[in-house]
Amino acid sequence: MCSILGGTNFDEKALSIYQKAKDRGRDFSGLCQIGDIWIANHRATPTNELSSVERNQPFGRDFKLVHNGTISNDLELGNDSNEIDSYILTKVLDITNLDTLKKSLEKVKGSYAIAIATKDDIILACNYKPIFTLEENGQVYFSSLKHHLGENAVRMKPYSILSLKTKESRLIQRFQPNRALVVCSGGLDSTSLIGYAKENHDSILLLHFNYGCKATEKEIDAIKSIAKKEKLKYDILDLDYTKFKGNSTLFKDEEIKSGKEGVEYALDWVYARNLIMLSIATGYAEANQYGYIYLGSNLEESGAYPDNEEQFIIDFNNLLYGAVNNGYKLEVKTPLGGLMKKEIVEFGKKWNSPIELSWSCYNANEHHCGECSPCYMRKKAFKRAGITDETIYLK
Repeated sequence: MCSILGGTNFDEKALSIYQKAKDRGRDFSGLCQIGDIWIANHRATPTNELSSVERNQPFGRDFKLVHNGTISNDLELGNDSNEIDSYILTKVLDITNLDTLKKSLEKVKGSYAIAIATKDDIILACNYKPIFTLEENGQVYFSSLKHHLGENAVRMKPYSILSLKTKESRLIQRFQPNRALVVCSGGLDSTSLIGYAKENHDSILLLHFNYGCKATEKEIDAIKSIAKKEKLKYDILDLDYTKFKGNSTLFKDEEIKSGKEGVEYALDWVYARNLIMLSIATGYAEANQYGYIYLGSNLEESGAYPDNEEQFIIDFNNLLYGAVNNGYKLEVKTPLGGLMKKEIVEFGKKWNSPIELSWSCYNANEHHCGECSPCYMRKKAFKRAGITDETIYLK
């Protein structure tokens, strides 16, 4: 692999970047200037290539190009066996404009961070390989790693094309099936999402994680009832929390009566639950060709549970480009992210979701206990929404 780097002027800052970027490639170095514009690379030779090659980057005649990554179909596209895989890019990429470049990149199989220097512009393109840019004193610099440029560098959006001159950009299309997983505990929040997800996707599946909490059987019964009514498929994944139980009250034998206090603070916290479940759901979704994951995280519970905060989901979505295979797109959706419990009840009714079949209680009695924090919120939410609550409470 290698570092690619460059900028709009080869000044003292550029020379510093050039030296720092050697940490990404120690076998070959190449630099090209077109007027004030410059691009360069430092390359480390992969194990599948000869240590000496006929040519080294930057490549090209009408334009100059540097590339970081691996082009896996270069021989199919016309490369000679003794050429560096990157060389084929000079033959197949159409840089007439950003749209023609985007179209021609569809021929390329593999990973890439690419910089193309013309007489008056630098065009950057990447899939999951990173490119960082820095604007300073009227000049623009780019490199493969942030520390080459400094703390003020900004990462280019994965799967995109960018012109440094015009600031125009294009997104590179990825495969995202219009099928959705609903991570469904059987509770009010996740159940309220079902009607919305059904309306917006070709098909949905309810994915339940059995992590061994006290109410497991009641939750699974709710899932089965919901799936039957809505004519949906469901899957139950066993998640071994044996080593992660800690002091969480959801795994203890005694009755949970957290009530209002549990609403205000995460007394019933389960360690890293949403992170673990979303990570597993990500693998399940890609393996089974789902493009969307729905989670019932919401505004009200974000006050007590960090993994319900919208920013957590934004951060998780921002890393998904690298958690799935090259060219696949997956997104976590949280339609309830800005809603309180009263609004969640209204949302569920609006989308004809079977919220009357949901199970909210942390305990495993015949009916909802009425004393734990989810029961407390459920009762208040239906009352404030002015919607009949068909739930039976013991207290």
